[in-house]
Parts: sequence; structure tokens; C-alpha cells
Amino acid sequence: MSRLALAATLILSGYAQSALAQPTQTQPAGLQAGAARVEITPPASALGPGDVLRDSLFVRAIVIANAESCAVLVGADVVALREENARSAIARAARATSCPPENFVLSTTHTHSGGAGPMRASKPDGRAVEEAIVKAIVDAKAAMSPARIGYGTTQVNLNVNRDLFTGNHWVQGPNPAGASDKTLSVLELLGDDDLPIGVYLNYAMHPINFNMAGVVSADFAGEASRYIERRYGPATVAIFAQGASGDQNPILTRPLNKLSRIRTGAPEAGDMRLTAPPPWQPNAEGAEAMRRRFAALGRPVPADRRAAYLAAVAEVGEIVSATGALLGESAIGVMRYQIPSRARRAVIRGVSALIQCPGRDRQDQADPVRENALPPYADGAPVEIRVGMLRIGDIYVSTVNGEVYSEIALRLKREAPVAKLMMTSLANGWANSGYIYSNAASPYLTFQVIGSRLKPGCAEDRIVGESLSMIDALSGKTADMPPVGK
Repeated sequence: MSRLALAATLILSGYAQSALAQPTQTQPAGLQAGAARVEITPPASALGPGDVLRDSLFVRAIVIANAESCAVLVGADVVALREENARSAIARAARATSCPPENFVLSTTHTHSGGAGPMRASKPDGRAVEEAIVKAIVDAKAAMSPARIGYGTTQVNLNVNRDLFTGNHWVQGPNPAGASDKTLSVLELLGDDDLPIGVYLNYAMHPINFNMAGVVSADFAGEASRYIERRYGPATVAIFAQGASGDQNPILTRPLNKLSRIRTGAPEAGDMRLTAPPPWQPNAEGAEAMRRRFAALGRPVPADRRAAYLAAVAEVGEIVSATGALLGESAIGVMRYQIPSRARRAVIRGVSALIQCPGRDRQDQADPVRENALPPYADGAPVEIRVGMLRIGDIYVSTVNGEVYSEIALRLKREAPVAKLMMTSLANGWANSGYIYSNAASPYLTFQVIGSRLKPGCAEDRIVGESLSMIDALSGKTADMPPVGK
């Protein structure tokens, strides 16, 4: 969409009207911020047979306001939130707080051990999560107090590209040569007591440590949040926001692979040799093996494997705790040493739009190929992707409602005319796309690419182009378009 077309869309949708109703030269009033958390840990009765509850799940919210408008940041410890639940939660919370819907960033941590589905142990209902989101936002709004906002980044080498071509096959395995954004971005709201009210940390890495293991956990995302919250006390809320992690795994995966195989009875689980084939070796995960492992999750761990299973849960837990602590302490280091200034005043404006790309539908549903072959496709309905941009002062938060490849976010950061920019994925709903792969990844025969409903050659260009137009609009740099938002 051209900048002129985007302007027309925004005017028709009413986003620009609210900006026109206010003098653009008005100095925004001092910032206030509030934060809250609501627990969504499932009851024991919701767990699968023999599954383990390791740590609690939460919805966390931060509300930021000046006299003219407000913004809402939310993080939920679930794998994803359905489009209808996200839209409903935003609409309800917008009415309750008077914050414009386009100023919401409602994302999930994407923990693979929190949420419904065959890969997770817990099953918090989408409606229950929606209720918790609304409550957390309303509670955060009620806790508002004067605040200053700051932003900083650091580099953390905990993630790795997971699209690996080895042995003439595509597999999910660590690919250090692949694209990977190591940036940990930190947005901080500091109270007058110089303690953080809210911390919003953004990093691109799949929380898969307890995937297919029968464990309820917020994974390293929850550990990072709790690490910061323990450091500063119960009044501080730290939200982990998922970056562009569609092709990003933790760099340390040996313990999680061992745990999953013990839980599902994979024959190679007991092979402790240092020379044993890696779990991502070609043909290690065929369709039949995956079906067998999913079926095993519906049964308790046999008595003869129970001790080994619990030991493996503890072993993975050590990695999860260490990863969370490193992320949390790195975020604290940014706040302590790498935020040169904090602002008491900031404009708050947001915008969102739906973009479309050509769609495709797989025709091999009866016996789907997992990877290394291009399945037959038929032309499908267009894929809709929700793209947004929130501006708070000179900080910009880009949002996409799907699992975005790292190269897309890296390109946006390179081309954007602003320095303080992060991309939060899995935000404000759930696209009907599957993985949102990059242009460069189009020929890859990975499960992410061949399983996507997106035809090659559209999503990256549309997301980056739309996001750049939104930045121009929100910063007032588009000559034919007024600043957007309330």
C-alpha cells in the first residue's frame, strides 16, 4: 500500500480524525504508568495424565498515559491467542480504559508448555485468558502513578537460526550461519522512587524447552519476568515480548530434546554417547514418528521411565532458569547502565491495518509431508496479516499477528528512519498464515515454509513497506497525511 493509500485508509477508518481534532503543537502532559499481573495457571484437573506443573502462568499488563491518550502493553504466558479472543479483549479493555484500540500491543510469550493443543500440557481456555487480560489491564490502569520512560538495547547470544541444511536435507537444527537478531530491547517505565513500574523486554527465541514433554511452564520467558520482578519487588511487572522468532530456537537444545524423547518413549532417548547422532539428523522426525509421539502424550509416563523423566525435567529446568536469569539480568544491565536519559513527556499514537497476500492450500492433508518435499498446493483464499505500529515518544513498537522470520525484522530495522524500534510478533491476534517466512527463505523445504499458507514473494515486502509508512505517519513525516492516533 502506498503512503497516499494508507492515508486514505486511515482517514476512512477514523484513526486520523482524532489527530485532526487536536492541535498538533500541544505539548503532551507528564507520563503516568501502572502495571499488574493476573495468574492463569490451570488447575491440576486440567493437566494430562502424569504431567508436571513446574511454574505458574500469568497475564501481565502495563498501561502508559498522558493527558491526551494512553497505550497498553500485554504479555500472556500462552502459546497463542485466537483472533476472536484478542479482538474481544482489546475492544473490552479499550472501553474500560478509554485507550484507543490501535494503541494496544497484546502479545503472547509463545511458551510451548502453556496453552491448549497436543504439544502442551495445560489447557487454559481462550475465554479465560481473555478475561485475565481485561482484568490485568483494568488493574494496571487503576495503579497509575507518575513515570519516566527509557529505552535501551544489548546483544545476548542465546538464540540461533533453526533452518539447517545438512546431509542434503532440511531439518530443524542449530544453524549459526543463518540470520539471527541477537538484540534484547528494553522499554522501561520508572517511578518517582527510581524503581521500575514496568519493564517490557523483547527478544526473538522460541520457548520450546518443555515442548512435547507434559510440563506446564512459562519457560525462559516466565523466568526472565520473575527474575526482574523478584529483584524489584511485587510492585514491578516485567513483560517478555516475543520478537521475530519464527526461525529462532534456543542455542542450547540437548536437554530439551532428551526430555521430549523420554516423555514420548523415543527409542534413541537413552543413547548418552557423545558420538550419538544429533536429534536433528535427517529422517529423525518422520510423519509416523511425530504421530507416535503425539499419541504418547495422552498416556502417563510408564513406571519404568518415571524417574528418568523427572530427572530430565529437572535438567531442562536448570537450563530454563539460567536462560531466564541471563535475559533478566541483561535487561537490568540495560536499565542500570545503558539508558542515558528518561523522558517525563511523550506523545502516544498508534495505528493498525490489515494487509493481504496471495494464499495457498495444501492438498496432502491425508498424509502430509513434514519437510524436504514441496507438497501439492491449490490457490487459496487471501492471507490477512494484521500489522501495527505504536509510538511512545521516540520509541516505536512494530506489531505483527504471526510468527515472523528474523530477516523481516532485521530489514525493517535497517530501513526505518528511527533508532528505537522493536518488532513484537504474535501480537493482537492470530493470522491465518502459518509461519511468515522471509523472501530469502522461500525456497527452503522446512516444515515452517512448506506449511505456510503464504505464497512466496509478498509478506516481507508488505510488512516492511506498511510498517515504514506507519512510522512516517506517526512521526508526521508524510506530507499528505496528518499524524495518526489519539
